[in-house]
Amino acid sequence: MKNQKRKKRRVVFLCNKDDYISKLPNSILCNILTSLKVREGVRTSILSSKWKHIYANPTNLILDGENMLKRDHLASNAWQYQSEGLRFEFQRNRTLAFVSNVKQYLSNVEQVQKIYKLSVYFTFGNNTYGSTDLDEWIRFAIKKNVEEIDLCLLEEENQTTNDASLHVFPCDIVGNEGASGKKSFLKCLRLAHCVLAPHMSYNHGFSTLTTMELFQVDLKSEVHLQILLSSCSNLEWLGFSECYNMENLRIENPFCQKLKYLNVSLCKQLKKLVLHNTSLETLEYKGSEVEFVFNAPRLTAFYSLVSDSTACHKELWPILRLPTDLPHLKTLIMQCSCFMGEVMKIRLPALTFPCLRHLEVIKGATLRQDLDWVAIILKTCPMLRRLELHLRTYFCIDDEVSESGWPPRFSHEHLKEVVITGIRGHSSEIEIAIYLMRNATALEKMTIDPSAKVYLGKGKWDHEDVLGNWSKEGREKVHKLLNQEANSSAVELLIK
Repeated sequence: MKNQKRKKRRVVFLCNKDDYISKLPNSILCNILTSLKVREGVRTSILSSKWKHIYANPTNLILDGENMLKRDHLASNAWQYQSEGLRFEFQRNRTLAFVSNVKQYLSNVEQVQKIYKLSVYFTFGNNTYGSTDLDEWIRFAIKKNVEEIDLCLLEEENQTTNDASLHVFPCDIVGNEGASGKKSFLKCLRLAHCVLAPHMSYNHGFSTLTTMELFQVDLKSEVHLQILLSSCSNLEWLGFSECYNMENLRIENPFCQKLKYLNVSLCKQLKKLVLHNTSLETLEYKGSEVEFVFNAPRLTAFYSLVSDSTACHKELWPILRLPTDLPHLKTLIMQCSCFMGEVMKIRLPALTFPCLRHLEVIKGATLRQDLDWVAIILKTCPMLRRLELHLRTYFCIDDEVSESGWPPRFSHEHLKEVVITGIRGHSSEIEIAIYLMRNATALEKMTIDPSAKVYLGKGKWDHEDVLGNWSKEGREKVHKLLNQEANSSAVELLIK
């Protein structure tokens, strides 16, 4: 009886001629199709007379191999060909097919009124087949009032390139939009593996940018870089990662007057970073030692990676410079290697961060965590309110918690919250937590999280999986020892 009712309902449903999806507004249908691959979106044109034209009105243009090519032409198939000649022929046919398919697709969407994003992820070089077509696709998007351009012009990360082989980004196309008097809508520009070298005659189109992110981009010269920065009057987020021909980065008034976040990572040729800016709030720097010249009164947040190479020279750069260069610093994220504990004990006591309120330390240890550098941090940062320790202890030393040899007790009167992540239940980790409870007299809350917190860069974090020995051994040990200490100190303890 029940099966008959189910069949009856199914028949009624199949006979219902109402097409509820097609009744949705075009704007919602376009958003649905934007999440599909191009070839899947084209297939929807057979669903109804209304859907036939929906796919031709995309809000985003996502042009990559997975979207535009058949499986036989995917980049992963190149390794099937053993000889270099056959691989070259495969890449040539693949590029021909990609350019042809994109042209055909764009010819079907010529009537679209607005494009929000153009994304191209395909290998294009300087004056190679398809490079002029790429420029035309950018021109098409600019004419459609595009707001975001994202170009990654090298698909294989391990593929080597040289300056002469990089595609030259058509600054004249973007820049002349502003020069011609037509309003530019471009807000976000992300470029990877290309040349960016604007001239004064066509840099107006960059004035509307709020975000610019450059990865392995050839900036040609300091003159071109200054021309670029001089035009970015509305820029708020700026990132340089592994960029070429950038020896001096100068962000000085009146350029980039709205810039709030600056990221400079692994630019090997960089020698000097000059910041005379009244709007910059956060600086993230990763790389070798360079000359800092700071006059940025609002720069209160700094991220720094302290590498093994600096540890070998008994340095703690750039941390040693910060109390002098940025005395008003309020937030510091510091990533250290396994061997930085001894260096920190030697170099940190001579420093004072008078305004630091929030400190995060990502610290690895080969055998056990060192308690001394934690004690020094408390003394170095007298006004600290929040401390986060993201620990990595790679080998277990199975011993009992011991107070012998601990640093002398003292009273830190401002630390209110402590977060310790990546804890596995090792005695040295528990000793750190107990020491903080006993010496931070104003401490209100401590959070223990076995999931290690990982910094991804650019202000983003992630968590690693909890290791198996936490649930078997570590959790019980941490609960027993820290709950006992928390009860005696009235600290709110949260163990995840």
